[in-house]
Order: sequence, then structure tokens, then C-alpha cells
Amino acid sequence: MSDTGTGRQDSDLPAQYTGRRRRRWRGVLLGTLLLGIGAVSGYAAGSVHGGPWWILGAAAHQRMDPERLGARVDNRVEKALSRVDATAEQRGKVSGIAKAAITDLAALGITPWEARGKFVALLRADTLDPAAIEALRAEQIGAADAASKRIVQALTDAASVLTVEQRRELTERWQKRHSR
Repeated sequence: MSDTGTGRQDSDLPAQYTGRRRRRWRGVLLGTLLLGIGAVSGYAAGSVHGGPWWILGAAAHQRMDPERLGARVDNRVEKALSRVDATAEQRGKVSGIAKAAITDLAALGITPWEARGKFVALLRADTLDPAAIEALRAEQIGAADAASKRIVQALTDAASVLTVEQRRELTERWQKRHSR
């Protein structure tokens, strides 16, 4: 029996209070679990506003072929770098870096929608398998970590192509855009 914080044991309380307490804790635990799954799935799905995840989402939802995806990257790079007076050489280098990163990210095989389905299936099972849920979570976190490392590498490589003034202007624009 546990202490309720008032000096009483659970056995001293009416049965209705201990049942409520258990249901409340179950609700809290279930809510925490679902929130964690949602956070992992959201991160893996790239639902974070902005950021480089738009390419993976577009590729997965629209079944883009490499040509269309390359054109989309070129368009995004052109749009962003035209605002900071980047040279054609800089635009070409940044576009190449972005396309290489996308190829690497696609090779990771990140499939957040499939992972969500697996989480749901595990939660709907007659008996919960915490080890399987943890293994799937760890797998998704590992994939997200590998993807974020590759994205940071690509961003660093692309930033090194630009001048200090261009980088500052781009980051100021991004900050204004995302601070609304």
C-alpha cells in the first residue's frame, strides 16, 4: 500500500478514490505515450514549419521522380539565392549540394507514414509489447538523427559557398519569415 501524502494508506480510502487515482494515472501515462509517439512521428514526418524536410514530404506524397525533384530544388535554390545576389556559380554549387543531400536522405529510407502505421498497430494489439514499441521508437529516432546530421552537413556546405554578407541576409530573411 502506498502513502497518499496525507498520512493515509490506500486501504484507508474508499474504493472509489483508489479506482479514480488508477484511472487518472493510466490516463496520464497513455497521454504521455501518445504525446511522445506524436512528437516522434511529427519530427520524422517533417511537420516542423519550414526546414529542409519539405523535400522529403513532397517526394513521398507526390511520388516525385528525380527529374521533378531536381527541378524543385533548383527552383527553391534560385528563389532563395536570387534575393541575396548570389552568382550563377554559387547557385550551381548550392543546388548540387542540396541534390546530393536529397539523394542521401532518400537512401535512408525514412518512411514516417509507415512508422506511424506500425505504432498504431502496436498500440491496437490485444497485448502491448513495450519492447517492440521501444525498438520502433529507437529506430525512428536513429533515422531522424542520421537525417538531421546529413541536413546540417548540407547546410554547412551550402553556407560555405556564400559570402558572410549573403549568409547574414539569408538568415535575417528566414528569421523575419519565421518570427511572425
